[in-house]
Amino acid sequence: MNFGNKIVILYLGFVSLIVTLVTLCYKQDVELVSSDYYAQEIQFQDKIDASTNARTSDYSIEHAVTNKEITLTADSVLLSADFKGTVTLFRPSDSKMDVTYPMNFSKQQQIIETKDLTRGVYKLQLSWVSNQKPYFKEEVIFIN
Repeated sequence: MNFGNKIVILYLGFVSLIVTLVTLCYKQDVELVSSDYYAQEIQFQDKIDASTNARTSDYSIEHAVTNKEITLTADSVLLSADFKGTVTLFRPSDSKMDVTYPMNFSKQQQIIETKDLTRGVYKLQLSWVSNQKPYFKEEVIFIN
């Protein structure tokens, strides 16, 4: 085998390596945190303000996680006539497992069943408006 054939074999090997790497990279699934990530980024200051409201308020929504359910408990002062909110269970590892529920308190409590959720780490995101003031609270929880 002469010197020219060795160069051709080396060049073809390099090209096939690059084509293989490009193909593998193209098939890689890359997910953003959410599908409307950029729109949410524009409204990020509103989320910061709502988090500050929740941290500095004397009243809050607390949670307790058991094997079968998540129990939310709200202070009665928050449950005003204009109260509305959402509970989001955000799964960092797979966006297809994210779940959102409307806040619907009965006697200052709301129970969310966890039997249909996959076991693992979630971010419990509570977002609500009470007395025309936005609030946001986020905690990491583990579902058994």
